[in-house]
Amino acid sequence: MKTYFQRIYRYNQWANSSLSNHLKFLGVEPQEVMKRMSHIVAAEEIWYHRIQPLGFDPLPLFELQSLETLEPRLRSSAQRWLDLVHDTDEFEKEVNYSNSSGRTFTNGLSDILIHLVNHGTHHRGQIATLLRQQGLEPLPTDYIFYSRELGH
Repeated sequence: MKTYFQRIYRYNQWANSSLSNHLKFLGVEPQEVMKRMSHIVAAEEIWYHRIQPLGFDPLPLFELQSLETLEPRLRSSAQRWLDLVHDTDEFEKEVNYSNSSGRTFTNGLSDILIHLVNHGTHHRGQIATLLRQQGLEPLPTDYIFYSRELGH
């Protein structure tokens, strides 16, 4: 299971970094695109904070941030998640947390790990659609593109 999570979190890192670089290349930060990028980063920080305290406040879940603000946080978040997966052997341990509405839940760590990568994939798909609607070329960030790039 560890190998699986290491792979999907390296993919998540690749996809977020590639998208960030693509937006810099395009030289645009459309508001709706950046709202979703901001949400991806905030969600990664919030979910991590639910598992282990960050030592700082996560970004607000629905607050617009600039790419300049997001890039270093994306890099830090990716490394944090990769380290967590590397250092964990108990993927089925239960995590107790409160959601943004204050309701308490318990989920297995593996479910949270899967959710977070799927959450990012969902919003990167929305970003691709938004870019296309603005006449811009989206970047393919599907897992298979990552796999092909690495020669898997």
